[in-house]
Parts: sequence; structure tokens; C-alpha cells
Amino acid sequence: MDKSLIVKVAVVILALLFLMQPFAMSIQNWASSGGGEGGTIYTGTANVNVTIYSYGAFLYMQAPTELQKTQISSNPEVLSLEETEEGSGFYRATLRDSAKTMQVHNEFSGMGVQSFASAQIGLPEKYTVELENGTEMEIFGGYQQMLMEPVLDTGRKVSYMLAVETDGTNTYRILDAKSYYTNVELSGEATVVGANTSAYSFAVPWEERELALEEIIGEYGEGNVTYERKDYIIFDPPLSSSETMFMKKDYVTYISEGSASVASNFTNRSLAEQDLGERAVFPDSRLMVVAGTPPNITFEYENVKTYTIEFPGEFDGYVLEAGEIQVASEEDFETGETVEARFNATVTGDLVLGVMEIYINKVD
Repeated sequence: MDKSLIVKVAVVILALLFLMQPFAMSIQNWASSGGGEGGTIYTGTANVNVTIYSYGAFLYMQAPTELQKTQISSNPEVLSLEETEEGSGFYRATLRDSAKTMQVHNEFSGMGVQSFASAQIGLPEKYTVELENGTEMEIFGGYQQMLMEPVLDTGRKVSYMLAVETDGTNTYRILDAKSYYTNVELSGEATVVGANTSAYSFAVPWEERELALEEIIGEYGEGNVTYERKDYIIFDPPLSSSETMFMKKDYVTYISEGSASVASNFTNRSLAEQDLGERAVFPDSRLMVVAGTPPNITFEYENVKTYTIEFPGEFDGYVLEAGEIQVASEEDFETGETVEARFNATVTGDLVLGVMEIYINKVD
């Protein structure tokens, strides 16, 4: 495989660090309880793909500031904001319409508020549980309800590590759930739908990622500008679980051992370095502009050829929501040409979350 075909810019389809770092869920059982022999209840673990069926018309959050409470209550889609239990610090926003849950969640995230929705999910019809004593049993799934960030469309599948109670036949209750992702290599055919003779790839420093993007698009055209914005910080080496508890700042919307998502309008790198320490890594965002001559943009850049590659709705058994991806290459391809694409991908359930190192070859 010619290494010159490796894409030079990683393509991020979803906010991986915001969504997929494992985190514990609050669970409420929807399944009917059953009784095993003598009413025995077993506890075990399982790795399964669950399907998201719907989100409820409530968003839950912890300890919003007074300013954030005012902003939340002023949202036209919010009917009320109230503390779930006096003195608990946990709040529930009641929405007008459950169809707007994802939209309102995104608006809350923009103001630095991490919120969770109650999602109805479906387990596989049957799945295998490993019990505490090491033995395994196959049980029926069913419908459950859990809190999660509503960032995926309904109908999507997500991979979870579950701790469950069972009567030996049915899923009695989910005790804990952690989402996870895996890295796989995918391959298949795709189509070149656009070829740009000249493009410029800019590295945008983390603290300067708040670009006047509309002005750039206005000058070079909407179809000629793509921006991979990175509203997160990476920890290298990772934090311990206990350390994450002490680093949840007002501007941090989500934190895990490996990363922290921040409010999109937060760009104070000096403060973040002071708060988060030497392990904090601030990744550059990536701006790509198609133009005949170097754009008048004051960041470091490299000149590359880019091709717009169109992927089918299902690629090697996974859903690739970004149907088209721009690939930088030094090789020549024609518009309409079918190519063989192979890439390393980060996946959960049936969904591709991130694409790295794309290789494209001519089809024999």
C-alpha cells in the first residue's frame, strides 16, 4: 500500500471525547420482574450493543451556576427548571417537546452545561451474562431506561458494558452501564465525487479556534471551507479516576481519565493549564480551504490535493453518518472513479465515530 495515500488530516465525525469515554449511568428498570427458582436473583456482567429508541422530555444536570440557571430557564423550549430534591444539587429541566431534546442538549452544552436525558433503550433479544462465580447463562433482553447524553440519533446502536441482575431467564435490572468503543479496520468501495486541484490545510492553535468562520466562508465559498474544531483537552498520561473528581471546572462540560470536553466559547489556555496541570495537551483544530492561491489566513499551512469521497450508507457493516469525506492525497483520481477505501475507524455498536489514516487505491 502506497503510504502517500494516507490521509494527512484525521477526520472526526462525532465528538468522540465528549460522547464515548466510559461513564457510569443512572438506571431505572422498565422490565417486568420475574422469579427464578425459589426467587433467586443472580448478578453478572455482559458486553452488548443496545439500541436507542427514544429520549424523554427531561434533561438532568448537576450544580449549574446561577447564570446557567437563568440561561436555562430563558430557553423557549424549557417549561421549568427545578431541583430534583432540595439540597441535592441535581436539577431537572422539563421541555415542551421530547423531539427537541437533542437540540436543547446541544444549546446547554454551548453554555458549558453537561446534561443527560432519560433514554428508552432495547437490549438484544438474547445475550450472555457472566456471573460472579465465572459461569455463564443466556438470558432474554427487553426494554430498559437509562440516563445518557442525547448526542446520537434514535435507532442507533451503542456498545455497553453492563452489570445486570437476572432471575436466570430475563433481565431483571441493570445495575451499572459504561459505554465503550473499539478500533477496527474497515474496507470497501467508495466513489470520488469531487476533485480539487489545490487546497490549503491550516493548523489552528487551540486557544485561537474561535474563528470568524462565516467571513472565511463568505470569501471562499461554503463548499470550499471545512473546519475540524477541537473543543477538548487530552490528558497524557491519563488521569486516575480520583483525579477527575478534582478537575471538574465551570468550563469543563465532561471529564474522564483521558480527556475533558470544554465549552465551545472557552479559549483561556493559561487558565486551563493552571487548573489541569502539565498533563493537559491542547490539540490544534484543522481548517481546510480550497483556493487557487494561498489564503490570507495567519496560521501555518501545507498545500495538498483533496478529493471528496462518497461512501455508501453502510460500509463494511457499519453506518458512516458523514456520507462524504474530504481526503488529502498526492495521487491523481478522476471524478466518478470508484476506489477501494481502507481505513482505521473507531466504532461503537453499528456506528463509525471517527476515521483515521484513510488509504485509497484504484480498483483492479
